[in-house]
Amino acid sequence: MKSEVRDRKSEIRSRTVLLLVLILVFLIGNSARGQTTTTILLTTGQQIDALGVRREGDMILAKVQVGTGSGEVGYHIPQIAKIEFPEPRGLKEASDLLSRGEPDKAIAEINQVVAFYEPFKDVPGAWWAQAALIKVSALSALQRDAEAESLAGQIEKIVADPETARAARLRLAAGLIRKDEFEKAANICDSAIKQSTRPDILADAWTKKGDLLFAEKKWDEALIAYLHVPIFFPDEKISLPPALLGSARSYSRLDDNEHAQKTLAELIQTFPKSAEATAAQAEIQKIRQ
Repeated sequence: MKSEVRDRKSEIRSRTVLLLVLILVFLIGNSARGQTTTTILLTTGQQIDALGVRREGDMILAKVQVGTGSGEVGYHIPQIAKIEFPEPRGLKEASDLLSRGEPDKAIAEINQVVAFYEPFKDVPGAWWAQAALIKVSALSALQRDAEAESLAGQIEKIVADPETARAARLRLAAGLIRKDEFEKAANICDSAIKQSTRPDILADAWTKKGDLLFAEKKWDEALIAYLHVPIFFPDEKISLPPALLGSARSYSRLDDNEHAQKTLAELIQTFPKSAEATAAQAEIQKIRQ
């Protein structure tokens, strides 16, 4: 009797393990399919689920399932309304590296994404422009301004969305400020502030305008520009750290050390892993000295 019970328990455990293995295989398979499937939307409304795509001239060749095998089907680019690519992991990785003040590592990460989408950069739905924008920011942070300007120019020529073009121009403002080309930087910032409706672009424009005014030693005006970000765009986490650091430095130049230290403490507490948090620690030491 005891032997039968042991056998029964052993059988149940074996079945449970087998079931868990099957569930794991199913989940991994679904995850892999979710990451690799690309959907082509034609202007006729037809959708094609592709296992992969490549380009030859003005043709997009889609790898599709055919029975138990696979084959390629070609579509002329004018036939395609959009290609829905899976979002590349490298976008977030590179953005995180930038926010931590590691632009060299960000470039190494984003280069792979830029290279992969290069053949599709004029096809709606490709992630090339988003990846290229991150690369422009990294190049600018490394003061490789000529490369940044060249890539931003490519983005402006290719994208149909004017907001993306504005974002590309804004990435060049830092280099212009470093070269004391204040008028050009001001035109870029003011144009974005006047024309854009996207919170992320507006937050970036106000931050860059603050940097410009700070470089011109217009502390009051710089402070007002920086404060636009936490007041009107508190959800824009990319622009908040530089805006908070800029506002703190402006307070300090205006001999308002109380507000400067309070802002620096807020920056360190809210964005402890950001490059600006490290700079904030140094600013606090300067004030206390």
